[in-house]
Amino acid sequence: MNSVNDAEQPSKGEDTGLTPSTIKLKRIIGTSPAYRMLTPYEIELLRQSQREVAEVVGEILAKKNNKE
Repeated sequence: MNSVNDAEQPSKGEDTGLTPSTIKLKRIIGTSPAYRMLTPYEIELLRQSQREVAEVVGEILAKKNNKE
């Protein structure tokens, strides 16, 4: 199976505001009419996505605090 750290570029028309892990998770899960449990790999992608978002938010806040 692919590594969680694999960076994937968004396809044409895909939301570029998403992190690489979120894009990968979105491709795996898609939209399903039925509920299901996430696989361990999908859970790790979700956690990785959260870390990536937190990193970006931290960078934005640091830049904002440096301007003040």
